[in-house]
Amino acid sequence: MNENRVGPLATEQLEKRLFQAADILRGDLRASEYSEVIAPLLILKRASDQPGLLTVPDLARWSHVVAHHPRELGDALNRALWALEKSNPRELNGLFDHVDFNRRVPGPSALQRLICHFDPLRLSDDHIEFGDVLGRAYDGFLSAVSMTDRRSGEFYTPRAVCRLLAELVRPQEGQSVYDPCAGSGGMLLQAAHYVEQHDGNEADLALYGQEKNRAAWFNGALNLFLHGIRDTSVSVSDCLADPLLEDGRIKQFDRVLTAPPFSMNYVRHEVGYPERMMYGWTPEGGKKADLMFVQHVLAVLRPDGVGTVVAPHGVLFRGSAEADIRRRLIEDGRLEAVIGIGPNVFHNTALPACILVLRGTQGLPADRRGSVLFINAEHEIASGRAQNRLEPQHVERIVESFQGWKDIPGFASVVSLDDIAANDFNLNIRRYVDTDPFEEPMLDVRAALTGGVPKREIDLTSQRFRAFGIDLDDLFQPSGPHYVDFLEEGYEATAARIPELAADLERRFIFRSRDWWQQQYYLFADVAGTDRLFTSGLRSQLRSSFCANLMPLGILGEHQLTGLLASWWSDHEDDLKSLNHRGFTGVVDRWHSTRPSWLGTSRIPSEPDTARVLDALGDDLCSRVRQLVVMERQSLVETYLSWGDRYATSLADLERRYETAAARLKARMAALGHI
Repeated sequence: MNENRVGPLATEQLEKRLFQAADILRGDLRASEYSEVIAPLLILKRASDQPGLLTVPDLARWSHVVAHHPRELGDALNRALWALEKSNPRELNGLFDHVDFNRRVPGPSALQRLICHFDPLRLSDDHIEFGDVLGRAYDGFLSAVSMTDRRSGEFYTPRAVCRLLAELVRPQEGQSVYDPCAGSGGMLLQAAHYVEQHDGNEADLALYGQEKNRAAWFNGALNLFLHGIRDTSVSVSDCLADPLLEDGRIKQFDRVLTAPPFSMNYVRHEVGYPERMMYGWTPEGGKKADLMFVQHVLAVLRPDGVGTVVAPHGVLFRGSAEADIRRRLIEDGRLEAVIGIGPNVFHNTALPACILVLRGTQGLPADRRGSVLFINAEHEIASGRAQNRLEPQHVERIVESFQGWKDIPGFASVVSLDDIAANDFNLNIRRYVDTDPFEEPMLDVRAALTGGVPKREIDLTSQRFRAFGIDLDDLFQPSGPHYVDFLEEGYEATAARIPELAADLERRFIFRSRDWWQQQYYLFADVAGTDRLFTSGLRSQLRSSFCANLMPLGILGEHQLTGLLASWWSDHEDDLKSLNHRGFTGVVDRWHSTRPSWLGTSRIPSEPDTARVLDALGDDLCSRVRQLVVMERQSLVETYLSWGDRYATSLADLERRYETAAARLKARMAALGHI
């Protein structure tokens, strides 16, 4: 098979094309304005290439537009968009009202270059890898723009945060989902994605939204359309001033998920339907509309509905009127959980944020009433140079903890309403969940004075050493019933031998992971090309058997293993989608087209051989296992070195050294005739 063969257009390839289009506009437009030019071109090309997607009049056909002279392209494109919108009022109503290529694009030369840039693309279903390739590429483009442009970042919620909120509310097929501050549409997209990934039909999900910023609404509406989501109703409106109505009453929804702008000003007399603010009003003009958005969410939830709101930490502890609002909604049983996430996760602020999980008027499930779950996930982030990230393993742990509803030392705590009331309804997460690093035991005075390492300190971590096949006799020599001594070679030399001591069980653990993976081949072979991979329960099966096979060895815990698998699954989601739709041929084709970095210098299978494709995927999984095992082993080395730093040199040793040095000095002085 030809190494240079080209498969269907992948998300990564189209995203690269969009960045190249932005380069054509760079210097003449702000980054936040790129989408007003690029997205309409993408819509025109897609509508012309894919029959039946939209009604496309002759004026709006790509071939008609590109036939114009460069000086006429601006007018031709404006007429094409007008005609396309007029012919598809339900899907495109008002979308292109403010688009003007003559005003936006700096001259016919740049416009001609853009047309030539998009012209070779084939955007029909037959030429793209998945139906949502355009949407995902556009969403990735918006994400990159939002990181460089503060104005765009204000309306773009990182997709990992959107995914987390969707996992917390768990929308179901047939339900209504609403985002009152829809921005670029990420919350609604992730709600639809959740339903699709859980054996549901995303088309049977009623999506609603509001967004008062027209530029953000434009991006959100296009984003949803390019993802293939047609049945939506996202309006340009302010949810506080003008909430959605149904038969003259506030419209209610099964699920609400939103990330409102932080600490925004509001004017009380401009708030429509003030009965929504049943728990009280925050001070006007003080940039404290956060709890007004929270109350709006509570007002629009169906009695059995679930909502999530991202908010600044101030809503948890600010006093005065806000304290009273917190008290009243907690006493009504409307607050289910408070989740703290780390700093610098959002594009437009470095502040840490919290997520409030809210309930409709029916309140919490019976087994959760009378309490609130606090989760402190401030350390569940991956540090980045410009911005921190919530990664799949972090989302997995937070969601697991929320669903498990139990105390997890240093991470989660179920707190009674009585305890919250005793704290004056202050919800500061650190009051209830302490995430400070594990404190070292107090220095053992006897060991510090006379030498040795206290066994009680070693016992705290001895099981971690034994999981790697390292016994205490390998690291210490006896010194009485309660203490041990370092070996004669010195603690640093012993620490350097720990990797060698752990090598056999490390290899066994990694071999066990490889053997486990090979046993899963039949599961993938059974669903390849059937469109059942994501609805077959495969991921759940993998997770259960992965933990069952590797946890007994004791090197990695359940959270580490499930997080590792979640990260691997997320990073290979497109490979798995190709396997789902087109079998092993689809996977090989996409690797030829995209040459993923994780493959390194490995040779791409020349034929869609089942074992070779699954071997490549398994190599990446086992590489991640190896990295995590090495990190765990290195932590043992650091633990051992810390014992050496604390106890290798005792006060008695120092006194002996002092006496020896003093004797030498005295002898030298005598030899010189000074004594």
